[in-house]
Amino acid sequence: MESFELIDNFFQIVVLLCAAAAAGIFALRRRSRDLLILSLAYACFAMGTIYYVLYLVIIGIWPQVFYVAEISWLAAWLFYLSAQILRTEGMKCRFSLPAGATAAVIAAVAFLDHDFGPSYLISALFSLTAGAIMYLSVSHIQNGSLYRKRDFFMIICVMLQVLLYLISNYTHDYTRFQLYYAVDLALTLSMAALLPLTLREVKRA
Repeated sequence: MESFELIDNFFQIVVLLCAAAAAGIFALRRRSRDLLILSLAYACFAMGTIYYVLYLVIIGIWPQVFYVAEISWLAAWLFYLSAQILRTEGMKCRFSLPAGATAAVIAAVAFLDHDFGPSYLISALFSLTAGAIMYLSVSHIQNGSLYRKRDFFMIICVMLQVLLYLISNYTHDYTRFQLYYAVDLALTLSMAALLPLTLREVKRA
């Protein structure tokens, strides 16, 4: 039984489910689409991890091919993309070369590394989603958005997710704390940090 893997994943489930509940409550109180989308993103990511943990507990090994978890995680990133698209309302959309270059690099690395499993379809969908999130986030910062911290954290989340899969290629022992878990914990906390940043933005709107 992968001891620290269970600790890491249980931590992620608890944090993201709590964040999903909090975001949902604030969404209802403030009638905010931003917070509702964020709540759904948290819930999808947590459900993917729940499947992963249940498989690990019941079968005793981590799933070699786990499309249920991957699809749920992909749905979470699509919700994150939706949140970034929603924030472009009222902005002048001009092509940004730096944002485009950054997005292309992230998308290429994610696809070539087969992030989210061996399926080319899932890898392509995630790479395109990650690239689009990166492009919009960098563009918002370049356009002088008043809420740059949220965009910075979104960029950090995307980069940590891609980095996590890169590190997993060189990780073989999941029983001890190591760089893989440090990155995964940082990813979980970075996602959770989007909630107070989004709430602050909604309050000022």
